[in-house]
Amino acid sequence: MPSASVIVRAHDSRPDLEELLPALKRQTVAAELIVVDSGSRDGSLEVAEQLSDRVLRLKPGTYSPGRSLNLGSDHARGDVIFAFSSHCRVPREDWIELSLELYARDDVAGTNGSPRGPDQQPFAEIFYQDAAHAKAHPQWGFSNHASSWRASVWREHRFDEEVTTAEDRLWAIQVTAKGWVIAFDPRLWVETEHRWKQGAANYFRRERRELIVIGGSTAMPPYTFSMLASDWWRRLPRDRHSAAFHRFVNYRRAAGLVGKYLGHQEARRIRR
Repeated sequence: MPSASVIVRAHDSRPDLEELLPALKRQTVAAELIVVDSGSRDGSLEVAEQLSDRVLRLKPGTYSPGRSLNLGSDHARGDVIFAFSSHCRVPREDWIELSLELYARDDVAGTNGSPRGPDQQPFAEIFYQDAAHAKAHPQWGFSNHASSWRASVWREHRFDEEVTTAEDRLWAIQVTAKGWVIAFDPRLWVETEHRWKQGAANYFRRERRELIVIGGSTAMPPYTFSMLASDWWRRLPRDRHSAAFHRFVNYRRAAGLVGKYLGHQEARRIRR
């Protein structure tokens, strides 16, 4: 089995690190733990120094997702490199082990978890995304909130350091175009409700910005108002809340969907 390194991005994340880093140490496969900090002042650095193998620091004002991940990858020793956001939680103790097993297939460049495809149909087994699928569905797929990639593939295809978001989707489109595939295993899914925890306005801007960034590099498929309505009704988070809550009470989720819709429209205008 290949060796593993895990990059955890942190900024004023002390409570999250205190929970996440021990959980990563409890994994069934031991992994090198690297924390990349971007100017924390809440004690995150002290926790990271105590609970991780290596702490790296970005200069104030230089953070981007791609720059943080590239810095961590530059110092990682593992054959496979994992990204895990500090505010996410590891869903199972064999999460790293299950991911590493997927690299037995020689053309797998990276792994992710997803319970459903872009058509909202549940995955019954592992799905391997190729170039045609990535190009047809650029708004869906690889997410560095909880992902992994071959170190050898990353050395040839580093993450874009200039974009403020969507470096993961752009990377997936790039590597699949070179003949690699991304493995999506439902067992590896890590919840993404952290995306709206910082408020409706932030979630709206985040969703809109992601689509605009992706649309600047690849053609976006249509996303009509009827598709927005379908997502609002059918594409529900799997958490402790009811379907009615997410449809009629969760205004932050609604703000994200509107941001997604407007981002699609603007991205398509950019490509014209």
